[in-house]
Amino acid sequence: MKFFNQQFILKNQVYLIILIAFFAFSCDEKEFLETEPIDFYTPINSYITADNYEAALMRLHTLVRNQFYSGDLQNQFPSAGMQGTDIMYLHKNLGFNSDISTFLLPTNELIYNALWRPAYQVIFDANVIIERAATNANELTEAEKVGFIAEAKFFRGYMYKMLANLYGGVPIVLEETKAPKRDYTRASREEVYQQVVLDLTEAAKNLGDVDDVADHRINRLAAYHLLSEVYISLEQWQESIEAASMVIDHPSTALMTERFGTRANEKFLIPEYDTDVYWDLFRQGNQNRSTGNTEAIWVLQYEWEIPGGGSGGPELERIFAPRAWQAKIENNDGSTSPLVPQPNAFTSGRSSGFIRPTYFFFETLWKRSGYDQDLRNSSANIVRDFIIRNPASDHFGKWIFKDNSPIRMESLNDTTRNMYPWMTKSSTPGRQPDAAYLPDQTVEGALDFSHRAFRDVYAIRLAETYLLRAEAYLGSGDLSNAAEDINIIRRRSHAPEITSSEIDIDYILDERARELYLEEFRLLTLTRLGKLIERTRQYNPHNGDTYKDHNELWPIPFSEIEKNLEGELVQNPGY
Repeated sequence: MKFFNQQFILKNQVYLIILIAFFAFSCDEKEFLETEPIDFYTPINSYITADNYEAALMRLHTLVRNQFYSGDLQNQFPSAGMQGTDIMYLHKNLGFNSDISTFLLPTNELIYNALWRPAYQVIFDANVIIERAATNANELTEAEKVGFIAEAKFFRGYMYKMLANLYGGVPIVLEETKAPKRDYTRASREEVYQQVVLDLTEAAKNLGDVDDVADHRINRLAAYHLLSEVYISLEQWQESIEAASMVIDHPSTALMTERFGTRANEKFLIPEYDTDVYWDLFRQGNQNRSTGNTEAIWVLQYEWEIPGGGSGGPELERIFAPRAWQAKIENNDGSTSPLVPQPNAFTSGRSSGFIRPTYFFFETLWKRSGYDQDLRNSSANIVRDFIIRNPASDHFGKWIFKDNSPIRMESLNDTTRNMYPWMTKSSTPGRQPDAAYLPDQTVEGALDFSHRAFRDVYAIRLAETYLLRAEAYLGSGDLSNAAEDINIIRRRSHAPEITSSEIDIDYILDERARELYLEEFRLLTLTRLGKLIERTRQYNPHNGDTYKDHNELWPIPFSEIEKNLEGELVQNPGY
């Protein structure tokens, strides 16, 4: 019996030892289930090498280009950033209503999709780069860390500037979001601008000089330009002047004042239309510093039929040019013929006329500026008359307005979509890709497709830096220097110079409209200055009276408030 008990104990000890060994040497189940990616990217191995970070930064460039400059609908930028203002009104309803107050509702998904969602998408990606580059879990050199973080902070600052301009105070997120978060709170508008100053100051310090970076990369002058604007919003006038001066006084920057580039020696379409230096700024191949443009600060890159090339350019022609190919000319027997048989490269392209500039933009603004002197209003830059290019028309070869041809102007489409002046910076007149043209060129310029500008696009141009510094001089009470900065731009355009007594914020806004039409996001400029309601009511009779006073800022999207279960996102007043 004693022997049996000893044998039993010994056997149990063996089992116990085996059991302990099993637990001691068995694998961690969690670790066992983890896979080591070898031939594909995951969050674990996507931010290791310099090439990984280059790819992530290129995504930021692509997001900004595609989300804010390449959309073709009214509920997307750039349309959303220009329409419903003093210079542009809505026409075709593709999501935005002409009654602005019925559009600016917190529950309208367009309030979320136009700016809030894409801006925070860029911020999220920028935060990932900033946070991961700063760790030791990558193969970056110290210089690479600094450079990648600086460029990512530029984009983060740029997005927060846009958000603060349009919504006022918004949540500030400065870390990579790794888990669901439902306790966001709004910072004040001033706090957001202060954060932008921090981001852009570091970017300006650590980005490459404008002479040292490729055309498609961000340079420190772009950061100083944005800093100048943000300092204005903080009423830090001297800081704004100094930031703008860093750009203006750089030895490699200057306004283009002489003819240049790919089409400098040609007339526009016909002998009557002389081209000029302002025209040159917007022709294919003329935007980048590498081609001699000293005015370029930040240029968005587009390439036709190149993967990642943004389909060749923004659809400015489709959105903003008149649908002239649909205009009807009356024949002698009362029938009608189109102005051109098909869309035509020399008659506003294959445009759709979705957004029409106001009478204030086409007439009043230029009458205040030397209507026949200002090159920005020349016949090559804003085409106000068209030749009838349809052989089937009894008026073939005549001008519509100069020859008093009988154009049909009866319906809403006739008067606000099919026929209004053509801003040629929206287009590439006569230089669309070969594939865009119809085989039958009986009518020269007949197009199968077009829509796009087919060129690179300025995100920041030196002329705007001058206008920002003029605004800062005005804020500081230095009207003489404010007038001089504006006159530098006006001299380039052969426009009459102004005196310091004419300077106020409304004059600067007028000049921005003349210089930067189809470039600046006019909506964000007006909301930044608290001038959206006032000026749109004054100059845009189609949309202005539909604004409510509280529409000066857009509402916080209700979907964001609704999801924020553990915190409070306070809505803007009036919504």
